[in-house]
Formats: sequence, C-alpha cells, structure tokens
Amino acid sequence: MDYIWIIEIDAFCAVIMGILLYSLFKNYDRQTKQRYYMKAVVAGTVSFLCDVNWGLIEGGFIPEPWFMNFFSNALYELSSILMGYYWLCYVETALDSRFIKTKYLKHIAKIPVVIIIVGVIASVYHGSFFYIDDNNVYHRGPYIMVHVAMCQLYSIVTSLHAFIKSVRCKVYLKKKEYRILSMFLIFPLIIGIIQIIAPSIPSVSVGVTLAFLFVYIDLQNLLISVDTLTGLNNRNQLIRFLSARMKADSEKSKLYLFMLDVNKFKKINDSYGHVEGDKALIRCANALKEANKNSRNFIGRFGGDEFIIIAELDNEEDALRLCENVRMALIKECEKDGIVYDLSVSFGFVKYEPEFKTIQSFVSAADEKLYKAKRERDKKAAAESEN
Repeated sequence: MDYIWIIEIDAFCAVIMGILLYSLFKNYDRQTKQRYYMKAVVAGTVSFLCDVNWGLIEGGFIPEPWFMNFFSNALYELSSILMGYYWLCYVETALDSRFIKTKYLKHIAKIPVVIIIVGVIASVYHGSFFYIDDNNVYHRGPYIMVHVAMCQLYSIVTSLHAFIKSVRCKVYLKKKEYRILSMFLIFPLIIGIIQIIAPSIPSVSVGVTLAFLFVYIDLQNLLISVDTLTGLNNRNQLIRFLSARMKADSEKSKLYLFMLDVNKFKKINDSYGHVEGDKALIRCANALKEANKNSRNFIGRFGGDEFIIIAELDNEEDALRLCENVRMALIKECEKDGIVYDLSVSFGFVKYEPEFKTIQSFVSAADEKLYKAKRERDKKAAAESEN
C-alpha cells in the first residue's frame, strides 16, 4: 500500500476542510444551523488528520507508542460518527423538522453515536472495531462494518428526508435548498463504491470533502439569489425563474405575472424613518409568504418597494382572488404589529401572451397595469377628499 499517497490525499482534504472552516468562522452569524454545520466540518477535519497520522505510523515514517496509535484510531472512529450526527442536526434544523425540536427524538438520533462509543471501548479489550497488534500495526475488527453502517445511516436518513421535503415543498427557494441538501449523499456513495472496488485507493475523505464543498458552494449561490432584507427571491432569481418558465412549452398559457407596489411608501419613510420603512417592507413580504404558502407561486422583491408574484392560474378570477388574499394577509400582519399608519399595496397583473418575447416585455406589461391601478386609486382618493 502506498502510504505516501494516503497521507497526501488526506492532508489535502484536511486543508480544504480547514479553508472551508475559516470561511465559515469569518461569516459566523451564530445561527443554530450554522453551528451544526461547523461542528460537522470540524469532526470531518479531525477524522482526516487521524487518517494522516495512521498513514505516518503504518508507513513507518514516525514511531509512535501503542497507546497513541490506538487513541488516534479511536478518535477517527468517534469523529467520523460525530460528523454524521452533526450533519443530521444541521439538515434537520434547515428542514425546520420537529425531529430536532423534540427532546426524545433528538436522543434517539444519538443512538448510533452511543453504539460507536461502546464499540470503541470494547475494542480496547476485544478488538471489536479494530485492534493494534504487538508490532503496533492496525487491524480491522469483526464489527468494523457496524461503524461504516452507522456513519452511512445518518447520510441516508438526512438525504431521503431532504428529498421528500423538496418534493412536497411549494416554496421555490426552500425547495431548491432542500434539493441541494438531499444531494450530500451522492459523493460519499460514489466514492464509497470506488473504495470497495479498490480498497487501496484512499477515497472516502475525498468523497466527504466534495460533499461538504458542494453543499457550501450551492447554498452560497442560493444566498446570492435571496433579498437580504425580506428573505424573498431577488431580481436575479426572478430572471432565472421566469426565463425557464417562458421557455417551457407546457402550462405557459396559464402563467400570470403580478407587480405589487407599496402605497405612499415615501411618506412612510419620511414620516417614520427608514428603519420603519424597512419594517414595512418586511411586513409586506410576510403577507406575500402567508398568502402564497399553499401554492407553488414564485414570490420575490423586484426592487425598492416593488414585489412580484408569478403564478399558474386558470382565469382572471383566480388572479383577483390572489390579490385579495395578499391584501387580507397584509391587514392581519399590520394588526398583529399594531402599526399606526396605513400600509397597503397596489396590484397590476397580466396573463402571458405569445407577444411577450422577452422577460422585460412581460414585466413591463404588468408594470403598466400596476401604475394604471395606482393612478385610478389616486384619482379616487382625490375625488373623495373634494367631497
């Protein structure tokens, strides 16, 4: 076995995980979800370093006492299972699962960790998972596959749960996030198969590192698509989504685009300050989320005080009903917060027509309807004030 190759690959993976960890620390926002992700990365890094240490000993590069050799391998077993456990906690938190919120279920999730701890202790006396012989050489124990199975169990459970949630979820942004999380298993699974076929190739650390990098990069890209104030899709994501929908042949004739604008938003900013103005936008975003929570509609912030909804509807009556649902949701949001000023929105919507060759033409048509509605609203308000 080429131990130099093993040492180099594991060391390289440990460095990559270290860089990832540095990036996480630099942008640390103290969210529970992020803490779990960081703990999973730390546990993975420790397991790689233990593997490096194993390669140095087995390759005869460094002399190490029996106890330190055993401790290093025991730490590898424990850090590997902890990586799986913290990954489960991270994914379940991201999925907003009751699993992670319920104390007894969280204790059940720790059972594989307990099994591995017992197995490591048993290895001291019976070599259950591994043993170090009199020549200070590592050997696998008869129950080593229990460790492998327990580690894989966490990945399989979380990936399946994330995939099921992605299928059921109707919120576009969440759906995409869940699908990214469900793909974590792919790299370790493929690399694991390679490891079985060619045991001399040190591929497990590569698979795990690729999985963590894939999730991190894709979720960072997803964040780029999110409006930081409201948590809605931003304009970049709108362009991507609408471009894909306008190119699709099926159900395009049922596509409706809504433009929403906060009424007298400048007055709110001038009278109550920009902080309250931001809160007003957040209330509008929350109302949009509430009104569209049981649909597959795309909702986003177009810019400033403008919002957008893209929905597949059967007729204009459904479109008007959606507008009313948003209005009612916003009224409830304002009542809940007890705001003292009038917060409302105007709507303009259009159904997709073949004449809309570009995204801009589709959006502009809805925008024209919006400002027509606002002009009519202002005329009505002016007439009422004269009377």
